[in-house]
Amino acid sequence: MAAAPSLTLFITLSLLFISLQRSESLPENPSMILLGDGFDWPISHGDAFDIDGGESFEDVADRRSLYWKRRRYYISYGALSANRVPCPPRSGRSYYTHNCFRARGPVHPYSRGCSSITRCRR
Repeated sequence: MAAAPSLTLFITLSLLFISLQRSESLPENPSMILLGDGFDWPISHGDAFDIDGGESFEDVADRRSLYWKRRRYYISYGALSANRVPCPPRSGRSYYTHNCFRARGPVHPYSRGCSSITRCRR
C-alpha cells in the first residue's frame, strides 16, 4: 500500500513535466508564426502593436511589408568615401567612374577583338 501513493505522485509529476514541455514548444496559434531572416526566433503579428493599441492595422501592415521584402543593394567603397557623389544609376556609367559627371566619350568603351565566335562582329 505504501507504493501506491509514491506511484501516484510519480505519475502526476511525470504528466506535469510532459505537459509543461509541450506548452512551451507549441505556439497558441501556429498560423500566426513567421520566422525572421537569419533568426530562429518566431515573430508573431501581435508584436507589431503597441500596448496602447495606438497604431492602426494598416499602418503596421505597411511598415512590416517594407521590412519583409528581401532586397540587396550594394554600395561601393568609393561611393562611401567623403566628398564624392556616386554616378546616377541610369546614366550607364559605372559606380567606379572617376568624376562621372565630367566624363565625356562613350559610356561603354569596351570593344572585343575578332575571334572565331564573334566573327569580328560588333
